[in-house]
Amino acid sequence: MRVVGQFNETIRTGRPGQAIGAFTVGDKIFQIQSGFDYFGSKNNGIKNSGFLNNTVLRYGLTEPFEISALLEYKTEARTNGNSETKSNGLSAMDVGMRYHIYTGKGLIPNVGFQLRMRLPVLSEDYEIDDIAPRFIVVTSQRLSKTFTLITNWGAAWNGNNSSPTGTYVINLAFPFNDKLGAFVETFGAYGRGNFYINFDTGLAWLLTPDLQLDLYGGYGNNYGVNDYFISTGVSWRTKRKQQ
Repeated sequence: MRVVGQFNETIRTGRPGQAIGAFTVGDKIFQIQSGFDYFGSKNNGIKNSGFLNNTVLRYGLTEPFEISALLEYKTEARTNGNSETKSNGLSAMDVGMRYHIYTGKGLIPNVGFQLRMRLPVLSEDYEIDDIAPRFIVVTSQRLSKTFTLITNWGAAWNGNNSSPTGTYVINLAFPFNDKLGAFVETFGAYGRGNFYINFDTGLAWLLTPDLQLDLYGGYGNNYGVNDYFISTGVSWRTKRKQQ
């Protein structure tokens, strides 16, 4: 096993997109990733739309090991004919860790692992009965000087029953220059005999080595449900102290 320094000259962040990377933020580095989404769906005349804020806090305890927390606040409206139902409140609160297992070389991928627990402390509209674990095995590799491939494979429990849902993300990222990059991605889930496939794409703009802005959007069409979202956000980290 070979583990080397996690700190990078430019920020590594889980935004934009669904995929997370194999690396951590680095020893004694604090990082925040936050975004605002507008989302909607339609199924047999039933419409759902709303906004959410998703914020992730990350801190490196050592070079290969970090702890993290996720907070999500959602407000949405569900319309069925002339009736409308509204929901809002804290829809997710997770705590967890990420560990960088292996640093690859060439086509041999980097490997990481993330585990988070969703806590049963949510608002009434989104409450769960028990702690809900979710884990992800991550690989990332440079296919060429231009393209980077990231994959995420995992499972998630919903906190209300014992049946997990399998999850996947396949992300292909490519830069236009030193400041602007893009990605295309497919992501989805498998559970109870159903397989869900979604797609998204977007841009990341590196303002400084420690500050990034992003914009992306996605859609899905599964079992008669059409859904979409658009998201914009920011990622920022503290500077590395000089040794």
